[in-house]
Amino acid sequence: MTQSDKPSIFVTRRWPADAEAALSHYFAPTFNMADTPLTAAEMAAGFASHDAIAPTVSDRIGADIITAGAAGKGRLIANFGVGTNHIDLGAAAAAGIAVSNTPGVLTDATADLAMTLILMLSRRAGEGERELRAGDWHGWRPTHLMGRSLQGKTLGIVGMGRIGKAVAQRAALGFGMEIVFYNRSRVDDISAYPARQLDDVESVCQMADCLSLHCAASADTFHILNADRLAMMKPDAY
Repeated sequence: MTQSDKPSIFVTRRWPADAEAALSHYFAPTFNMADTPLTAAEMAAGFASHDAIAPTVSDRIGADIITAGAAGKGRLIANFGVGTNHIDLGAAAAAGIAVSNTPGVLTDATADLAMTLILMLSRRAGEGERELRAGDWHGWRPTHLMGRSLQGKTLGIVGMGRIGKAVAQRAALGFGMEIVFYNRSRVDDISAYPARQLDDVESVCQMADCLSLHCAASADTFHILNADRLAMMKPDAY
């Protein structure tokens, strides 16, 4: 199959070299060589002149871009990422444009970063790093930047999907934390580590020494951690 016979795809940002090579084997890609954010007009033109567009989660694919694509060659929005809240799914469905994503691909990376942030808070790693870079390190002393151990502390999780479970596993098995969580539906597949499902977000806030949110961004979860729920947390909770 020659390049002209392959489906064409417009890629909004540069990918790792191996991924671009693999994409070029199966498709006829057009890459954004500048690797800078594209305007809506540029993405609309790219989608209209290709069979597919491959945006990232930072590219907002609104109805205008989808309409332009459907009026041209566009047939598929192949999202480089898991979340699709940046894509107007209703407009895509109305235009007959398929939308794909990559569920599960970021689970471990996101869980690792969540634990990194938890450790930075509890062990004050960010403060220490900034002090060192500013040249303010004057030697160790027993009370300097005293952090807190995670051992035996309670991690509260709101949203026990793939990422929530991965964070719970790391916290429970790696750091000896107790796990409590809230999820809209019943979660049964958590036998690998001790965890308790609570009835509401408020109960999780009250029990947690550290609270980690892993729910999708939506109208239902907007401001899910509001002033009232923050006030329910322990004074020294994260």
